[in-house]
Amino acid sequence: MSNSIVFYHGRDDVIYVIEPESVPHSDELPPLFEIVIAMIKAGYQGVFVDEKRLTNGRVMHCLSIVEGTPEGTALQDLMAKANAGKPLPSVDSVLKQLKALYEGIGERHD
Repeated sequence: MSNSIVFYHGRDDVIYVIEPESVPHSDELPPLFEIVIAMIKAGYQGVFVDEKRLTNGRVMHCLSIVEGTPEGTALQDLMAKANAGKPLPSVDSVLKQLKALYEGIGERHD
């Protein structure tokens, strides 16, 4: 059992119970987060990152997605690839695909 437990109420209205010691730690952001950050900077609203400071001083990044949005669906697919150890596409290609998806459903996203 962990020395600490985090209760996190996500933006998807789900309460997550996390043992921080069971989550892989790294001082570098995983490649998936480069894509996530680019989506947020581009203004896509179906993805959120919250930071939670732990008692040991480390910071845990909590990713929430809005299912049903093009960016939410894309991130679910990208997470599955990352978890399977497959390479991720470039940030630019993901953003181009999202723009094309939004144009395909008749919405502009600049």
